[in-house]
Amino acid sequence: MNTAIMKASIKKELWEFNGMLKWVPITLAGVFIFIPLLSVLLNGINMQAVLHEVGHIAEELERLTQMQQTDRLSEIFFVSAMALFTPFIAIGFIVQVYYFITCLFDERRDQSVMFWRSLPVSDGMTIASKLLTGAIVIPVIFFGAATLLMLLMLVLAFAVSVILSVGYDISLWSWFANAGIISGIGYIWLSLVPIAVWLLPLYSWLMLASVYANKAPFLWAVLPIVALLVIEAIVVHYLNISQPFFGHFIADYFSITPDHMAELAIEQEKSRSAALGVLIAQIDYRTVLVSAGLLFGAYWFRVNKSEA
Repeated sequence: MNTAIMKASIKKELWEFNGMLKWVPITLAGVFIFIPLLSVLLNGINMQAVLHEVGHIAEELERLTQMQQTDRLSEIFFVSAMALFTPFIAIGFIVQVYYFITCLFDERRDQSVMFWRSLPVSDGMTIASKLLTGAIVIPVIFFGAATLLMLLMLVLAFAVSVILSVGYDISLWSWFANAGIISGIGYIWLSLVPIAVWLLPLYSWLMLASVYANKAPFLWAVLPIVALLVIEAIVVHYLNISQPFFGHFIADYFSITPDHMAELAIEQEKSRSAALGVLIAQIDYRTVLVSAGLLFGAYWFRVNKSEA
């Protein structure tokens, strides 16, 4: 695989979707910053109540530190970081779905596919670059925006800690020392690749719908699955089959239940490794077989489908 061509292809994808990939994460980060500021401006700050609450938090942190429960502090930070990252991951997923549904459809609709095919870029390279852009690059953009916002919040927390320590004799330094900030954010970033691999069958299906549809690629992505599940449900009902195969297959593969998370957390004693373990456990032979078949279908249709 030619690395230079792959980089150029990914840059082309980012250029085509530049507005969405730039302004959506910026707007989302702005919301997280603007809403607290608006709340402060409208309601003001009750310093006595704030100092009382912060003092209580400082005492609790000191108690956990003295009891040598530093893992507890790191888990608290990890859960808090996940609460911040989750909206970015969710909105990023919506952007990914939109990208995969339109990435191969739009180039046929505006006939730009004819121009791109005149360049020394194979159809296989095009499919690979679009898959890499949607599965990895787009999440990296949203993860990066969440990380920058987290760093901004940590800088503000550090400044507040200095003020509280100097002016009010309230120390929050034990939290900074034992929160495992780098490892907590690192665990979240480590989940990026497992998420991409786990969702690879979905991404591949959306690309196949995008390259096959002449109109309304979203409906082509949704309606066949809905029709298949409805037909299977009818067949299962009238033939008294124990359970639907496709429905069970899809539900089992894409389900990450809270019970599953809790069981794994108990086994591994840390929610950070538990979350990563759940994602990795969902990846199996189905990921490879289904994704390979769907990606080959997308490649075949891009090579053979008439653009007339």
